Amino acid sequence: MRTPSWWNDIKRINYIDTRWLIIWAAIYLSFLLLDIFFPNFWGSALLKYLGIFLCIVYANQKFKKDYALELALLFTFLADTILVWTPYTLAGVYVFSFAQFMHLTRLTKLSQSALGIYALALSVFFALTITQGLSPIIAAATVYGLELICNIVMSAKHYRNGNKHFRARCALYGFVCFFCCDLCVALRFLSINQILPAAAIPLTSFLVWVFYYPSQIMIANSSTMEPATRSKFAKTKHIR
Repeated sequence: MRTPSWWNDIKRINYIDTRWLIIWAAIYLSFLLLDIFFPNFWGSALLKYLGIFLCIVYANQKFKKDYALELALLFTFLADTILVWTPYTLAGVYVFSFAQFMHLTRLTKLSQSALGIYALALSVFFALTITQGLSPIIAAATVYGLELICNIVMSAKHYRNGNKHFRARCALYGFVCFFCCDLCVALRFLSINQILPAAAIPLTSFLVWVFYYPSQIMIANSSTMEPATRSKFAKTKHIR
């Protein structure tokens, strides 16, 4: 009988150091429980903030030369800082688009000229949408959404093209979770603006972090480069 793919994925979690798994699981379960039983407790936001920062620390230790991954995670952390602690939503979404752009550069390995053309095209699109009367926040969110969809497509392509190893799976699953998180953000926005029932706000707010934190953990493990360190399991067994 063929072993299910999801079971192989569970076994490959050994590719991550056990101490990091414990730390991530403790943070994840802690803020989920706080959100359920103490939804307005400030400690939940602090744990979430710490958890995203630790993803940068992990990537820096595990993939020392993957500067694009580290920069993407740094932009993500900066965007979270803006959105959580300041009222500048537009700036936060715009910084998030830079994070997605950095992920796209490492997944596609675009040349500098291609990256320049792509960045110019996005800037022109952003400027045109605003001059045509579209809200800046909607324009920034559109750019961000297009980049996220591109990252899902590219990670899925990378996964299917014979690269079904642990890090390729992390990229695919991570960006899918990222998309689910943003879908919950969109539903929450519609509920706040009374397009959807307001009763959906607590649930969608909770689900945002159910998907978002795992997405960052998986993306932090999605480097296209070999890790600088390996777990004991990985040293004794070839992992795909």
